[in-house]
Amino acid sequence: MSHEFRRRFSRRSFLQAGGIAAGAAAFGMSDALASTSLAGEVISNPFAGYSISDGWWDHVSRGSLGGIDYVMGVGTPLPACASGQLLIDWNNGTGGYTATVVMANGMRSQYLHLSGFNGGERYVRQGEIVGYSGGAAGAPGSGSSTGPHLHWHMVTAGGTRVNPHDYVGSGSGGTGGGLPLEDRRLGHLGTAGGWAHMLSNLVLPGNTTYGAFSPGPGQSPRAMANIDGVMMLVYAGANGWTTMSSGLEMAPGAPLNVLRTPANASPQIFTLEGGRLWHTFDGNGWKKFPSSVTVSGNCTFSMTASGTDLHGLFNDNGRLFHVWADNSGWHKGDTGVGLQPGADLIAVIQPDGSLQGLSLEFSRVHHIFGANGRWNRIPTTASLPTGIPIAGRAAYGWPQLVANNNGVITHVWATSSGWMCVPTGKTTNAGRRLSLVPDDASAPLVGLTL
Repeated sequence: MSHEFRRRFSRRSFLQAGGIAAGAAAFGMSDALASTSLAGEVISNPFAGYSISDGWWDHVSRGSLGGIDYVMGVGTPLPACASGQLLIDWNNGTGGYTATVVMANGMRSQYLHLSGFNGGERYVRQGEIVGYSGGAAGAPGSGSSTGPHLHWHMVTAGGTRVNPHDYVGSGSGGTGGGLPLEDRRLGHLGTAGGWAHMLSNLVLPGNTTYGAFSPGPGQSPRAMANIDGVMMLVYAGANGWTTMSSGLEMAPGAPLNVLRTPANASPQIFTLEGGRLWHTFDGNGWKKFPSSVTVSGNCTFSMTASGTDLHGLFNDNGRLFHVWADNSGWHKGDTGVGLQPGADLIAVIQPDGSLQGLSLEFSRVHHIFGANGRWNRIPTTASLPTGIPIAGRAAYGWPQLVANNNGVITHVWATSSGWMCVPTGKTTNAGRRLSLVPDDASAPLVGLTL
């Protein structure tokens, strides 16, 4: 992996207020003005009809802090993507003339390389023209631009520059309009000394898929992630959480599982792309190979390992399949067990060496296992809504899982007296996905959330 991509704090420090009240006070805005007409407003993309010459990761890969470049002629009117306080910067270094809209929730939308502004600093409504595009080489306001275009990025209330495409459709302030914008920060979940869930400084795109793994005993979990179609390592560095590219392309948003086995210390990545299971691993450089396993377009899956043998449970359009790889290649066997189509499931190798699983179907956790030469799917007493994010891990006796039950992190496990389904006392935004490190069954539960 040759390129390291880091999220950095914005170099601009003229707006340090982190919340609605602080931001309003900084610009002399009343609380009433800051929230006027914002209940239900969502961030829009005024430039969806324009071609993109440089995407977010194109910027990051060459050392930029990130942004989206839209192809447009000099003088194109630029509507505000959301309501907020307009700030004008006539000397933003390489960014040239810059228009910043500060939203009620502290988020900032910034347009760079402008040729001029539409009026002065004021409170603007969504869709109101704030300035005009520029970027012609050497022209006033172009900064370092070498040709006409608009550069757009956003900055979180905490100061992290982020991809605006990941925030279109989310709330700009008030009480409506979708999830809080900070909810795309990577989270660290653990049980050592009690349940804990901490959000990091790293904001990742909304279509990111990922899987957590452990680099070694006592170390922070890491993840391999599909970020905008590129496989990336996500890890905690000296200056916070960051990413590093593998250089391998993936289908954006493709489902992803990650393993790190005693037989192979490097993470192994499994994705479903183009109706096929793909296997990616580090063997003197990252390599990605298609397997012989094909799936339908309605398939969920979970991979695990026993020594050098790989195993998986697949819910392929309502049918449970056992997928495995050994020295003779890949295999896909029909278990004869029906599942709710689209229901999520987890697969683990238990301490006794058996392959078992848990599925969440029809608002109930089901236990999947083999016995007496046949596969079984038995409903447990643990009740959870179908479709919520789950993650699992091996445990002594029976597998266990952690679920995001509409914002309440919930732990499901079994004892000799029955199945337990208990809130951990930790909350998060509903829909945040979970991934547990596939550690030894006796280790504390550790994972990541996004």
